Amino acid sequence: MSTKVFISYSWSSPAHEDWVLSLAHRLISDGIDVALDKWDLKEGNDKNSFMESMVQSPQISKVLIILDKKYAEKADLRSGGVGTETQIISPNVYEEVAQEKFIPIVTELDVDGKPYLPTYLKSRIYIDLSMAEHFETGYDKLIRNILNRPSLSKPKLGTPPSYLFEETEVSYKTTFLLRAFDSQIDRQPTRINVLTSNFFSEFFENLKSFKIDYTNPDGSIGKRIYENILQYTPLRDDYIAFLEKLAKSHLEFDIDLLIRFFESLIGLHSPEEAGASYQNYHFINFKFITYELFLYAVAVFLKHERYRYLADILYTSYFEKTRPGYPSESKGYHQYNVVVSEIKDYYNQIKGVVVFNPTADLLITRLPSLIKLADFVDGDLLCYYIGAINEVKWFPQTYLYKEPYNIAFPFFNRLVSVKHFEKIKELLNVSTIDELKVKIADATVKQVANPYRYTNAWEAVTAFNELIDLDKIGTSR
Repeated sequence: MSTKVFISYSWSSPAHEDWVLSLAHRLISDGIDVALDKWDLKEGNDKNSFMESMVQSPQISKVLIILDKKYAEKADLRSGGVGTETQIISPNVYEEVAQEKFIPIVTELDVDGKPYLPTYLKSRIYIDLSMAEHFETGYDKLIRNILNRPSLSKPKLGTPPSYLFEETEVSYKTTFLLRAFDSQIDRQPTRINVLTSNFFSEFFENLKSFKIDYTNPDGSIGKRIYENILQYTPLRDDYIAFLEKLAKSHLEFDIDLLIRFFESLIGLHSPEEAGASYQNYHFINFKFITYELFLYAVAVFLKHERYRYLADILYTSYFEKTRPGYPSESKGYHQYNVVVSEIKDYYNQIKGVVVFNPTADLLITRLPSLIKLADFVDGDLLCYYIGAINEVKWFPQTYLYKEPYNIAFPFFNRLVSVKHFEKIKELLNVSTIDELKVKIADATVKQVANPYRYTNAWEAVTAFNELIDLDKIGTSR
């Protein structure tokens, strides 16, 4: 049976109501059931009876009293709904119910920095959620109190994938983990790997819910795949924002957590049951999602110059779990490069034009505000160039979206600097400048002889000799 709390508050303002609703959502996402008038009190119900039942019910383990100036004033004057609730709560605080059942939560301070407390709660120990910079600390105290887990670390309560709120609004726990990341890291930087592992685990569990049920004949295959990809966008945006926080952090983290995450995504590319029959398109949405998530990882780490992590991502062996009953296989990053041909007809129909590659166009049109077009395309191109000097095939599907006459690619343009070479040599898989020159020269010959381009496209992927003059590599500090 889940832990359940009741929230008592004043309708002081729309902003305050939204604050209370947000707190309720977060508690639910952390496995705590919440009784709230917003969704439990219906037209025709008796408010007083509802309130009394919440206070007296053995199923309600805690009553959270949300205190602001308006609540304190109404409670002392016994005015309005708050006054009625106070008349019901206060005798129970003193007499009938265990005192620890009632938790005062301060959300507003007076001009002297003191909390607004009604008279009957003046002597009670409260939890302070009044200031954003200390909110997470107070929230941790609240969670530990409700769940009776007075440990230093936040209790682990399970992983509910999502909850439906009013008007079918979907909220993911990854969003709350993301919001708490900065304050958690500031207080306990050694927990970065735990936080990272928790985020990827939550993300994966939520992502599994996007499996398409093709037994339902509603809509074309292309339409259903396309709409499914759009529907997972909020979850994807949490992932991108989390990568940004990791990349910008001054802390080191275990890159194997990300690598194992990518390996786990491969498990969504085939049936879970041994011997199950399927069509190739049944899991193509997950293949596109994996491709997109991989590209964002490369783009983010490239933008923030986390070259050691990029080297791990691009040179590791990813163990692919094949169909049940078959042995696992080890493959390079090239396995994540896919074309979703199933959406071609539907995509061209809704675009009103025929595009060279709907997969690439969909990737570009879905870019979030956190990622610039140039950074994303450069990440795709980096996968190609690293592959070119190591004989790994990666077609950079988004290359046409780079400015046609702008071949600037700082990662390679800066190779005139010895200092830059030293920073990226591990990613280039070389030890010396001479070794790099040989690799680039060999790759350039192949690029010129067999340029990468779309069929019927005039422009090919830019070759190495247009990015960097071999003779200038390492000629400046």
